[in-house]
Amino acid sequence: MKPIRSLLGMEGEAPAALPLPVPSAATARDETSTLLTPSAFRCPERGEEFEVYVRTLERDFRAYDPNIRIEKWLGSGGFCDVFLLPEVNIPGKGVRKAVLRVLRPTIYRTPDPVVNNSNVRLFLTEMGYNLYLSSQNAPHVVKMLDFGFFGRKAGEPRHLYMIMEYVDGEDISLRWRRRPSDEKELVKRVIQVVQIAGIVGELHFRGIIHCDLKPTNILMRGDEAYLTDFGSARWAHVEDVVGDMHMQVPGTQTFMSYEQLLGSYYRLDQRTDVFSLAVLACTAFTGHNPFEARASVNIDRDDRGLGALADIEPQIPKIPYRNGDRLRGLLLDCLSRNLEERPATMVEFQRRLNQWVLES
Repeated sequence: MKPIRSLLGMEGEAPAALPLPVPSAATARDETSTLLTPSAFRCPERGEEFEVYVRTLERDFRAYDPNIRIEKWLGSGGFCDVFLLPEVNIPGKGVRKAVLRVLRPTIYRTPDPVVNNSNVRLFLTEMGYNLYLSSQNAPHVVKMLDFGFFGRKAGEPRHLYMIMEYVDGEDISLRWRRRPSDEKELVKRVIQVVQIAGIVGELHFRGIIHCDLKPTNILMRGDEAYLTDFGSARWAHVEDVVGDMHMQVPGTQTFMSYEQLLGSYYRLDQRTDVFSLAVLACTAFTGHNPFEARASVNIDRDDRGLGALADIEPQIPKIPYRNGDRLRGLLLDCLSRNLEERPATMVEFQRRLNQWVLES
């Protein structure tokens, strides 16, 4: 079986890490047509080189669209940098506003070809999930408009990318920064969680477990929620030996289920997403993440690694409204270590939340 780098046409490149092409200061000053707003491209963790990288990225992507312009850096995850494109001409779809997700070159151009292949494979796997869901027109899932890879010339880094639908709104964490101010606000948030559960339930119907449900992956356009980021997703009940030989534990630490923390990848099913959505619901209903204590654990000093976080029990504050104890009890069931005690499906989770609304 050929390594992924060969399949992508990278077999002629040296395995050692290669630096990105850096334009000279004079060149950067001369290219006034591509100057980027400095305040839109500040990444403290990556220093001044980040803006140079974005300038280079914009120039390289003119091979895709000669008029392309990166307007804003939207953020970065474990593998990708995400940018806003105010206008991009997508073949077959015309000119539109979109989001560009690019695999960071430093992730797949290291001295270790095994790590390189593994990281590229994970990105291609995410492409596959997005392509599948987009072709299915899955409701309220951010669609992928195009994808691919290319380089400026031989010997320079390829750019692996996805161009995603732009959702004009903010992630739901901005609406849940504080605990509900009254019972009416609590009911509104319960209904929002029911809506999100329905979107995730559609994924489960199509055989996909998201594995990374958290507020920043829920985008709000008005009162409608949209789900994004399938970098940690998995097919339900499918054992992928090749992929998991070098796979990192999927998810975000303060939202991960016990089975994720313990590395039980093949126990992940619908109840794993029920767990993470319940953590998200706790944040919405109480203003606190029940596993905030995980952030203070130094997993690098524990031989169990992420498994050390599985010792922490959920801390859910009292919900001081009518039937608040029943709602808190439902959340505790969803956060149980015993998978059999959790709601088996998102439909069951929705039913119990709707019942609480009706009785309140």
